[in-house]
Amino acid sequence: MAAIAPTPRHTFTERAKAGDLNDAQILNSNNKGGSDVPTDSDVVVAGGGIHGLIHAIQSEKHKPGKLKTTLIEKSPKPGYKIGESTLPLFSLWCKMLGLTGEYLLRIFGIKDGLAFDFLDRENQGHYTDWATNGPPGLFLAGFQMERPMSELLLTLFAQRLGVNVYHGKQVDFQGSKVYGGMEANKIEISKGKYDSQPATTVNSSLLVDATGRFRQVASKNAPIHRFEGWNYDAFWAYFTCPKDESKIPFRFWEGPNTNHLCFPEGWAWVIRVPSWEGSPIPNLMDMLTYLLDCAEARTPNDEIPSSEELAEMFGLKFRWVTSIGMATRNDVKYPEDMSKYGTKEAERKFYYFVEKYDLIKEFMKSFELIEDLYGPNTTWIVRKSLTYQSPVVSGAGWVAIGDACGFTNPYLSPGITAAMATSVYSAELAHKALEEAKTAKDNAAAELAIRKTFSPYDKFAKDMYPALNQMNKFNYCCFREPRLGPQVSLIWQALIGVGTPGWQLIRQDYNLTIDNYVRYSINWAWGTWVPEYDAVAKKTIELMAPIPLEEPIPDAVVTEIIAYSNKLKKQAVDSNRFNFRWDGLLRYYDLYLNYDEKKTTKDRFVRQCTHCASWLALRPDWKKCYSCGKQRTEQEASIVWDPPLAAEEVKYLVAASDAKPGVSANPFNEQSDMPATFPTLSKEVCV
Repeated sequence: MAAIAPTPRHTFTERAKAGDLNDAQILNSNNKGGSDVPTDSDVVVAGGGIHGLIHAIQSEKHKPGKLKTTLIEKSPKPGYKIGESTLPLFSLWCKMLGLTGEYLLRIFGIKDGLAFDFLDRENQGHYTDWATNGPPGLFLAGFQMERPMSELLLTLFAQRLGVNVYHGKQVDFQGSKVYGGMEANKIEISKGKYDSQPATTVNSSLLVDATGRFRQVASKNAPIHRFEGWNYDAFWAYFTCPKDESKIPFRFWEGPNTNHLCFPEGWAWVIRVPSWEGSPIPNLMDMLTYLLDCAEARTPNDEIPSSEELAEMFGLKFRWVTSIGMATRNDVKYPEDMSKYGTKEAERKFYYFVEKYDLIKEFMKSFELIEDLYGPNTTWIVRKSLTYQSPVVSGAGWVAIGDACGFTNPYLSPGITAAMATSVYSAELAHKALEEAKTAKDNAAAELAIRKTFSPYDKFAKDMYPALNQMNKFNYCCFREPRLGPQVSLIWQALIGVGTPGWQLIRQDYNLTIDNYVRYSINWAWGTWVPEYDAVAKKTIELMAPIPLEEPIPDAVVTEIIAYSNKLKKQAVDSNRFNFRWDGLLRYYDLYLNYDEKKTTKDRFVRQCTHCASWLALRPDWKKCYSCGKQRTEQEASIVWDPPLAAEEVKYLVAASDAKPGVSANPFNEQSDMPATFPTLSKEVCV
């Protein structure tokens, strides 16, 4: 029987109007436990950002109804944050929850893959490039998302599960007593700023520090740790989104990628996202509730209104914008007088590099600055000394997650994607820890059991951030010479990020389940623990880091690094531990990861809509543009496999794509690999 599309309703808009409710009140009215913070909760999560929400949702999905979780967020509604790009680990988690592309691509942008252009400082106008596809839309959609929308969506989803999420409430960290053991914490919630609720004390067994870089609990247990060597500063703004990309001066440019412009001092991100900024919260809640209803009903893509249609139905503001920012080393020597580049620090540093690199200057002609998109004084934003680590991430009665554990650099999106392993891992360990603590003879024994359970988590966080920091140093070194990005750093990121043994997701049909997600997430970490990768990264840093940033890299050093990288790459490929469809995934590389500048083809998983120019995932069953609602032809919706796949492989992929989220249809055993090679047809195959 075909799925029936749910009926759009305006429940929250009508409720807010009838009760004259502010944003916090309308959000809190959706809690199954009511608008008042409870006095007892097994777990209190401090911080309603993406990691706090992921933790709460994972906990409830892991063992429904076993732990009572209360999430406290001081802001009256989900607010602006940087960090719009995601990777498959996040999409797999969403898919596991039933939140697939049919529904999320109405509110988020498509993320097709990662693309890089490496600028030559000494030879202006010369550059190299590299790109990798994301997963095919048949299996998994990637997302570029506005953070307030992602957090509002997850808030509503958490509330559906029975998690109480309170906005406009603040944990009093100074007044709270965090002791450990069972129900020994006294978490003080300050008097409500957006309602008349008095201060409340919550009896709890575990406080989760999800306060991000502010590290409200973690900071009281150990000072912040900075890594040796240079750190990073970031500065950014928002710009218009061009429909016509033909004037952008980089070959193979495509908007749905997370695009990176790399240069010796750092890199610039270019991310195309749909913005709903300025829309009323109740109206957004009504639209997102409708999409969640569609997800529950498994409503097909072509029966769901498009983004533009939804905006009209629910009285919302919708437009496409471009996030453009730079993350540069903090040892860059800027001119003493930067006044000619602008008035704000972020603006001056941004345009300093625009003027320094001819290709970036030409590139920026396609974009116009948007003033104060997210409110007063938000045109230009700067954040300094990005990299840090919390030496202690758990203790008596508490655990830190997400950016409260540490952060390295926005390069390759570790903030959501790699760090979400802390959110899901801690959620499952919390169940185990509190279950074992219940059987202890006294509170001291209970806390000892909890500490023992979280010991592997402490080690995981301790090891992950230095590994990610080394990854960034390795990549930043390779920014300094255009040959090194495509031939060294990025091929290793692909090899160990996609092809890590146990991670070739094609074997899983891009499906993980609540039972195996944590195991995969904590063993991924961009593959930075793979021995061959570690050796190449260390060798590159050893040879390049001592060379002053202002100086060019000697050709002999470049040659030595490439030769060393190729030697270890061949050993890795020959080991058959990293089998994948590399010639379809990557431009310039064959199936065995041999570099060839003349090979400029790869699989094609996206195309622009001929009506609105939005980028669309290719699926034969998605004829409707999810952005504007116009129909596309069968040819326009077809994936192109290049090199071609055999007909039987195409049939298998299409059949596997019909599997329900979280259920693998793969006929291959999980412990075995897909075939190392794919038989091909004599001509291009589309599905």
